[in-house]
Amino acid sequence: MSRLGAVFAREARLAWSGGGGPAGPAAFFLAAITLAPLAIGPSPELLAAAGPGLMGFAALLSVLQSAERLYGDDFSDGTLDLYALSPMGLSLLCLAKTLGQGIATLWPLPVIALLGGLMYGVPLQPSIMLAAALAAAIPALVLLAGFAGALAAGVRRSGLLIALIAAPMMVPVLIFAAGAGRAGFEGDERALANLVLTAAVSLGTIALVPFGIAAAVRSRLG
Repeated sequence: MSRLGAVFAREARLAWSGGGGPAGPAAFFLAAITLAPLAIGPSPELLAAAGPGLMGFAALLSVLQSAERLYGDDFSDGTLDLYALSPMGLSLLCLAKTLGQGIATLWPLPVIALLGGLMYGVPLQPSIMLAAALAAAIPALVLLAGFAGALAAGVRRSGLLIALIAAPMMVPVLIFAAGAGRAGFEGDERALANLVLTAAVSLGTIALVPFGIAAAVRSRLG
């Protein structure tokens, strides 16, 4: 367990020292939700109705923004070879690695989503529901981005390939997360159900996707 903690801490430290920590994804998320009203118009009713979906789409883009570096750098410097030789188990190491970077870089997104919901005219309680759903979705989003990143490790300019692989798999959990905020805004009782479904998808992703990441890493290492 201490080895997994060391990998987790290493990834969090590298995210802060080499990639600016949460600054990049947070700035990207903030820019996306700030510029979106220029396209959909100033109508308060329209902004409040579209807000949860826009937050989900902005979260998807923010997660993909740093996905290329997640496994590409470690593939280049030989770290993945060392992980593959570790007796700890490659799937557990990939889980710790992916979550370490994801939590270090994406933790501001639910906070910004809460403020963004209020900015869009969504009442406080539905905004809190949206922020909670987005927080519950982050493990699934970052692990799916990690799976795509592992498949594309070593490929030059792999950002587009990662987006093509990961984005379709991220859509279901984002539908549930945005649905929680939208249902809360409309006073629908299904808001809590959508939140629970978002958390369930994340838990299922945590249980299954690390094995896919490990298989992808082994295939890239040959």
